Amino acid sequence: MRRAVFVALIALSACATTPGALPTPRYADAASRGALASVFAGRPSATQVAQANEAWSLALGDSFACGAPVRDVLNAGLVGALEIAAMNAAASGGGEAEIRNGVGEYVGEVARMAVERRARPSVARCDALAGWAPRTAEQGRETVARARANGLMDDDYGLLLDLLSR
Repeated sequence: MRRAVFVALIALSACATTPGALPTPRYADAASRGALASVFAGRPSATQVAQANEAWSLALGDSFACGAPVRDVLNAGLVGALEIAAMNAAASGGGEAEIRNGVGEYVGEVARMAVERRARPSVARCDALAGWAPRTAEQGRETVARARANGLMDDDYGLLLDLLSR
């Protein structure tokens, strides 16, 4: 049994997003479930955090540039903000306050991306991103709701992102 737990922990700690891949939330879900789940998610390296930040920012920025539905991209951005903040906190041994601050910082980045003029990516890239934002937003909806209920995210972000989506 110990060996199975150890193998699971090693596998989870290696689950950071790699650049170029479409990112998915892993650490966000663990953080929203509490300290024990965060421990099981593992401790990413600084390199893994940087790669995840790059992958989320590239996917979100490209989604905006491809003309994906803004509401879907913004909601995916909330998931990404929680993911990046949770990874940063896990990497540095930080807690809820660090996650809350990190979410706020990344939401600011998402807002900047929403209004940034950016060259449209290739058709292949836009095709790859076409379903990513709505799928990511849907997959992360419960995670974001749990994080808000647990005090990891402010409710004000929804208001800000509502304004941006108009």
